[in-house]
Amino acid sequence: MAVEKQQRTFQDIQAEYDQLFRDEPIRDDDRGYRWHAQQVLKQRKHYDHILDLACGGGFFLKQLAQMAGERIGRISGSDLSGEALELARREYPQAKLMLAAAESLPVADNTYDAIICLGSLEHFLDVGSAVAEMKRVTKRDGLFFILVPNLFWYKDLLAVLFKGTRLTRNQTHERFAAMGEWQELFASLGLRVVKTVKYNGVAKNSWKQCLKDLIIPLRFSYHFMFICQPAEV
Repeated sequence: MAVEKQQRTFQDIQAEYDQLFRDEPIRDDDRGYRWHAQQVLKQRKHYDHILDLACGGGFFLKQLAQMAGERIGRISGSDLSGEALELARREYPQAKLMLAAAESLPVADNTYDAIICLGSLEHFLDVGSAVAEMKRVTKRDGLFFILVPNLFWYKDLLAVLFKGTRLTRNQTHERFAAMGEWQELFASLGLRVVKTVKYNGVAKNSWKQCLKDLIIPLRFSYHFMFICQPAEV
């Protein structure tokens, strides 16, 4: 298990992700990106402006744009890694991209209809500041689609049972929590969870996907997709 430093800076995190995107860009498969896009498009018929926060190499940006068509006016992306943004510019050049930490976005108040944050919030140095920024730059009735990992994923539980340790991940700075703990965190930061959806990847075969959906309980899923709004709405 990698040992986390006691103190980390934005420069530390930035250097790590620049190296990751130089060596082997982080990406899900297209089936996963289509699933995430479907969750966004189910909630509203139209969005004027969406931000993909910590957009990485722009793979989801491209998939969302292809599926949304005219249902989304503008799509933007931000990331702390310049290497990731270089890839995103090639992957989806139509997006407005900005190099920025989630804790300090160079964006005016009330800019976006929705913010999407896929598997990234758990890596932020200051989650409270990041969520405050997300709320600031989103409209009063805006939506937040936040994908975070489960501490009690069933495969980790099996690994602990048979091997005494959890499965290894490819990033050193990461937080894990149970479903209720994530919900409590969001509530403490002024977000109201509208819906919680389990995510265990998307199988190539539909029967395998149906089986996963049927037998894996929400509380033991790989990730949770939390669809949130500001608590005051």
